[in-house]
Amino acid sequence: MQKYVIFIILIAFFIFFQSTLFYENLNIRDVHPDFVIIILSLAAFLLGPMPGQIMGFAAGLVMDILAGGLLGINACTYTIVGFGVGIVGGMIYGRNILISIILLFFVTLLKGVLLSMLAAIFLEPGYFGYFSQGRIFLEAVMNCLLTVPLFFIIMRVKKLATE
Repeated sequence: MQKYVIFIILIAFFIFFQSTLFYENLNIRDVHPDFVIIILSLAAFLLGPMPGQIMGFAAGLVMDILAGGLLGINACTYTIVGFGVGIVGGMIYGRNILISIILLFFVTLLKGVLLSMLAAIFLEPGYFGYFSQGRIFLEAVMNCLLTVPLFFIIMRVKKLATE
């Protein structure tokens, strides 16, 4: 139970952090890292598909409510990501940092594809903003680089919580 609470607190913290002005200054070429997708992916990878999709839906819904706009677009995307990473995490033996980095690269690309498809369907036709000028690839690389310290912090906290 404690490991679920740890991930819920981390996701809530990063949702709040991503809505601050300090986060707006944290960018490279106007591309921001997505801390929520990193924590969600690590949670789903370590805990499984059901906790991953529940946390993904809740995090996406809160992000949709805070951002305004189309309600449910992030909730749908993060639910699919949480479930998919949980399935992959259950099929892979071991909890390796290299696997987490590679998985997060593809998860970021999947997030971009899903958000672009949903935006093209529900917002404006022909919208593929995440793929313009290679922004999604830069975000994927940034997320992969941030996965390393967050993975070790989460593993350390998880180990302390189980003792």
